Amino acid sequence: MAYNKIKYYKPNFAFLAPWILLYLFQLLPITHYNRELDPITIQLITLPLAMSLIFLPNRSIQKRFEIRSLKRFKQYKYNLALIVCYALFLVNFAFSGFLPFIRLIISGDSNYFDYGIKGLNGLFYAYANAFGVLSYYIFIHEKRKKYLYVILSIFVIFLLCMTRQNIISLIVEIAILHSICAKPINNFKLATYIIILLIGFGILGESRSGDIREIMGLKPEFYWLPNSFIWIYSYFFFNVLNLDNIVTSGHYALFDLSSLNSLLPSFLRGNPSDDLSSLEVVNFTISSYIQPIFIDFGFWGVLIITLVVVYLTVKAYEIAMKRKNFQAIGIYVVLFFCASFSFFINFWFYLPIIFQIPFILLLNKFIIKNE
Repeated sequence: MAYNKIKYYKPNFAFLAPWILLYLFQLLPITHYNRELDPITIQLITLPLAMSLIFLPNRSIQKRFEIRSLKRFKQYKYNLALIVCYALFLVNFAFSGFLPFIRLIISGDSNYFDYGIKGLNGLFYAYANAFGVLSYYIFIHEKRKKYLYVILSIFVIFLLCMTRQNIISLIVEIAILHSICAKPINNFKLATYIIILLIGFGILGESRSGDIREIMGLKPEFYWLPNSFIWIYSYFFFNVLNLDNIVTSGHYALFDLSSLNSLLPSFLRGNPSDDLSSLEVVNFTISSYIQPIFIDFGFWGVLIITLVVVYLTVKAYEIAMKRKNFQAIGIYVVLFFCASFSFFINFWFYLPIIFQIPFILLLNKFIIKNE
């Protein structure tokens, strides 16, 4: 069958697909910013590709399509956890006195960075994201639409709070969970969903930043390319140029632990740096997971951390495929998302994403207790 040909839910695909695209986009001479990269930059962006080919999942693991019953699932505990989710949202809303999305519509300024209680808001995003994954897992087993309504309400909350990263992470994590617990999405449908998402991404980017063709220096002979493609190209292309600027500047291997800063609640972090000197274009602040680690620990730090995250993601996949319970699958889908968006920022060290894992462990113990 078609969906068996490309097993997109495997960890190696999560690493290979974005970084192969990144390589290909560097070869497309469609912008005036195209230039030859430093050899160290090329070595750095090769690391995730090399590590994902070294660590491969155990071939003896076979995909089994089966739905197990949740014999120890406690509905009243699920309802209590849902109340906690909504309560945390209301606390942040009451503290701020506004919702970023509503404020954007009314005034044109979302004031996103001032929303919520510092520290608590990031933990809430992680909790709500993990709870959304749990709700879909229960829906697969129980087939009751009320769990889909809960997921929809979480998406609405994320939209009102304008946390685009958690909207995308919840979509990706649910898709991978569905592929493991039920069956993979047909490749044609998957491609259609991705195209729709990219079109929406292009429209949103255009409304926020202006004419993308002018911003990224598109050559006139390529003006026929659609905006959605240009936006995606720019995010893959300029993060490498930003990294190359760090490499050529020699301002790296500082060993100041700055790469770990995003693991702390915002009220414990130092003041963010306003240094934009490494940015090729100020509109594109993307850095991939490599840049902050490289600045902090140098080339060998990137090598070691890449090795560790690839190994852990592959092992998490093997455990998820073997046990097929919420705890194992939940941990894997979070790591899968971090890998598939590693070209963007370091989500492994980003509190609203990676802290889903402790919440998945807590929710599993509190509500399901392993099937």
